[in-house]
Amino acid sequence: MSRYSIINPSILIGDLPLDEQLRTVRAEGFTAVELWWPFAVPDPRASEVDAFLRTLDASGLDLVVFNSYEGGMSEGNRGIACWAGVDREFDASIEVSARIVTETGATGVNVLHGVRRGDEPHDVQDDRAAQRTARAAARLAETGAVVTIEQLSHIPGYALRTIDDVKTALARARSYASSGEILIQVDLFHMFQVGDDVARFFTEDWRDIGHVQVADVPGRGGPGTGAQPIDDLLDLLLAQGYERRIALEYSHYEGDDPFGWMR
Repeated sequence: MSRYSIINPSILIGDLPLDEQLRTVRAEGFTAVELWWPFAVPDPRASEVDAFLRTLDASGLDLVVFNSYEGGMSEGNRGIACWAGVDREFDASIEVSARIVTETGATGVNVLHGVRRGDEPHDVQDDRAAQRTARAAARLAETGAVVTIEQLSHIPGYALRTIDDVKTALARARSYASSGEILIQVDLFHMFQVGDDVARFFTEDWRDIGHVQVADVPGRGGPGTGAQPIDDLLDLLLAQGYERRIALEYSHYEGDDPFGWMR
């Protein structure tokens, strides 16, 4: 497990309370986590943020990257950046994110594009997401964090399905950015799912990568449980000069042990 010191417990054991999630991954030897948005709303009370920060601090784990408000994952939402009429909610989430970054030293906040809604033209929604992403990047630059965007291969209505979709969205968001840094959060599971050329992307576009998430295909299990040459691909990425983080974000496992594939 030496390559993987970071894991996302939100997707793997998210049915547990956060403190139990963190204790569990710490006991397995992980030293850092990435997390989904840890609140039910975009604008949690200060006391809720305080409690989250205390729980994280007590775990002894570093927080590396986390999602901004996703709009309710359990309802099938994956971000609100493209939605009309939610500027207050979006900005509130980014303000809370800025506080979390300041308190924890997290290096990135992932802003999900969102599922397109209603009859509004797609281009209008995508442009709105780009402008908000740029706004988030400017705010979070004040804390030293970068903003990332990512593809999701299997969510109906989510605009960024392939890595080329993400590259287009990245260029659009950067065109609005007055300050801050916007990069790509690479999820190998999604790249594998749609047949993206990972080796080519790692060779040609590695400088645009802000974070890498790892799961195998088929199955979305840990690396080595599927058929993908994950080690070779990560070696290729590192050989280009990539120095940012690589994390596990798998969800499938056999039996009762989420970490059995490591043993």
